[in-house]
Amino acid sequence: MEFLSGLKQKIGNRILTNRLKSHERQRESHNLQSAKTAGILFTPTDQASFEQIKQFLTYLNTFKLQIYVLGYIDSTAIPETFLFWKGINLFSRKDLKWTKVPNSQVVTDFIDKPFDILFDLSLEDFYAVSYISRLSKAKFKIGRYTREHDTYDLMFELNEEVKLETYLDHIKHYVNKINI
Repeated sequence: MEFLSGLKQKIGNRILTNRLKSHERQRESHNLQSAKTAGILFTPTDQASFEQIKQFLTYLNTFKLQIYVLGYIDSTAIPETFLFWKGINLFSRKDLKWTKVPNSQVVTDFIDKPFDILFDLSLEDFYAVSYISRLSKAKFKIGRYTREHDTYDLMFELNEEVKLETYLDHIKHYVNKINI
């Protein structure tokens, strides 16, 4: 079983590498005052984390940003409590190809939008989320530091105990310090 999982991952990585060869994006620094659009990529693990994301959306709305939200649920089914929030698109394992590559129109649309800022708010490593953030055409990408790739223009090195609320506070603080 491990062999098959490893093979799937290698094929998924090859697909991503091939797509990245022709991937182009315009890099441009932004803060919350200069940005007009924002993409939010997140992985809610429970209702509390989902509520924290909603509070962050409320905060971003004070800057009059046009916001697009995409969440990955690491399960075959999306919990009903997550389905009632308007404007938040969700996808799950059932929306992945056997190579763990996302296979959903909402994902494709999200990747193709040239956001001024992309916030990757995931605290765990999921291939589907990495795939989206790496291929995103966002001009300024913000996310967790990872040794696997240098996707982000602004990275936060977080220890394993960091909670989502702390991560969001760091983002609010430092993104507002960027001078444009």
